[in-house]
Amino acid sequence: MFNALTFDKNIVKRAGVKCSRFYYAGKEKPDNDNVEFFYFVDENTNSIDGDNVYLSSLFLSDDIIDKVIDHVFTKRSKIIISACNTLDEVGTCDKLHGTSPIGLAHSYGLLENAYVSGAVYLDKDDVDLIIQSNAKIILTPSTSLGSGHGIPPLRMMLTLGADVSLGTGLSKYNSSGDIEFEKRLISLAVSGALCTREAISERDLQKMLKYS
Repeated sequence: MFNALTFDKNIVKRAGVKCSRFYYAGKEKPDNDNVEFFYFVDENTNSIDGDNVYLSSLFLSDDIIDKVIDHVFTKRSKIIISACNTLDEVGTCDKLHGTSPIGLAHSYGLLENAYVSGAVYLDKDDVDLIIQSNAKIILTPSTSLGSGHGIPPLRMMLTLGADVSLGTGLSKYNSSGDIEFEKRLISLAVSGALCTREAISERDLQKMLKYS
């Protein structure tokens, strides 16, 4: 199985043999062949120490965003973009830039072949743009729910044809790093939100645990 995003450096020890591949976002590269490292870029970043990038916000300074753009284009590296986590974020982006965070990432040239994490407040246009950009979505249900952000529109994403993976996110809300827990959680949350039993099929849930 595949854990598409964790912030827990010791995830392999915690998760045991349940997952064979992990994407980890942090400041230091773990010493494990099963873990692909994404350097965590935040407001304190001076330089990017690694090939792949995790962009914690699209609202960082112009200087940092420019560094990320230059790094991704020069190294042709993978990027995970944290976006559309809260309604405030989406509203602020529309007010400042006249577009959604997904539209902003696209205007920066960062959305092509990227991963979008968080993704709680995506609308149809966002999902269409993600698909057109050959980008993928990473959901971390325990982190989104535990942080009080909300429930992502997973059924809409899948209906439109988006490529969606699951991650465990913050260990605070999933201390064992159990990816199966994330699968159960998103299944129950979406079914509850839509008042529909088994709103997401088991086949689709299992597909989200596979590396592609």
